[in-house]
Amino acid sequence: MKKIRVLVLDADGVLTDSKIYISDSGEEMKAFNCKDGHGLKLIMRAGIEVAIITGRISRALEHRVSELGIEHLIQGAKEKKPALLELAQSLGCSTEEIAYMGDDVVDLPAMALCGLTFAPHDAMDIVKSRVDYVTERNGGHGAVREAIEILLKRLGLYEAVMERYVV
Repeated sequence: MKKIRVLVLDADGVLTDSKIYISDSGEEMKAFNCKDGHGLKLIMRAGIEVAIITGRISRALEHRVSELGIEHLIQGAKEKKPALLELAQSLGCSTEEIAYMGDDVVDLPAMALCGLTFAPHDAMDIVKSRVDYVTERNGGHGAVREAIEILLKRLGLYEAVMERYVV
């Protein structure tokens, strides 16, 4: 397997359960999974860059990304393939060095370029039929953490990352 240097995630349906809560005043709220968040910290500690490419624009997502220390957030990407190509160029890597997790058809053109692909258990069937791994967990319910652990194990980094926790 070619070395994966970057993990790209969709937001809604991957980092969240696809639900968007909107208050009477128009404020948007989303729920994020803490286990996914810790998994993102683990993979960044292992030297893998994390990026999020999403078609929507969300202040809630901006806050979560900032909280986790993720440096690459691309919002409003109605077409994700050009956004992925631009990201790869800015990071100086090939798309084959990118792992991507998406859940809907808008992710497919970008995913087709990547070296490794994942989908949450509750992704659209057409997406699940075209990825390398389908997680047992749903989006927003630990699917990202599951994909990260699979990726770290495939890269031979899992044991080193876990050393600080497992005595």
